[in-house]
Amino acid sequence: MSATVSFPPRHLVAFGRPGSGKSSLAERLGKDYGYTLVRTGELLREAVRRGDSLGKRVEATLASGNLVPDALIVELLEADLKAPGDRRLLFDGFPRTMGQVAILEGFEQTLGFGIDGYLEIALTREAAEARMTGRRVCPQCGATYHLQAKPPIVPEHCDNDGATLVRRPDDAIEVVSRRQQVYDDHAGPILAHLRATVPDRIYVVDGDQGPDAVYAETLAVLGLARGE
Repeated sequence: MSATVSFPPRHLVAFGRPGSGKSSLAERLGKDYGYTLVRTGELLREAVRRGDSLGKRVEATLASGNLVPDALIVELLEADLKAPGDRRLLFDGFPRTMGQVAILEGFEQTLGFGIDGYLEIALTREAAEARMTGRRVCPQCGATYHLQAKPPIVPEHCDNDGATLVRRPDDAIEVVSRRQQVYDDHAGPILAHLRATVPDRIYVVDGDQGPDAVYAETLAVLGLARGE
């Protein structure tokens, strides 16, 4: 890992439970401040699209329904991170497990860059579940609503065409609860490890706000709001 830690953080890892808005915030940081988003899901999809040797192995693993092993993730990331250059990296969705924490630390050593900040969008499980299960979609025009944040004028009916709104299968409470439990099981130990080892590099933002307020607080805690 590099000996000097920069502020504002040059290289970031973002954490946030499903429903926290983490990925949207990461995209906004990328657009406004030039962070290159590192997302293993997108790297997997890109490898499959390329259809090279690595991509074919990824495709076969995905087709089997198995989780992509860390060894393949290492190959994907190594190819993507081999020459960070002047890029500002923002890891979104990695590391997901303690094993992947070790992988990232290994990359820091071998590729000569360091994670300067770990950003946590803090939100309770209950608030996240309410956000995710409150979403409704129009089956005709595709318009999206939220029962609390963006309700339709007529309850449960689309403003555009009057169709009865529906809940997407992945917004069912059983699915949402399972995703939240997976986050607790895996992100909890990672954040505990980071608090014990690099407490000065953890930046916490209150995720129980609107997107603009979360973004403004993020810029403030990272030192970006002052133009540093």
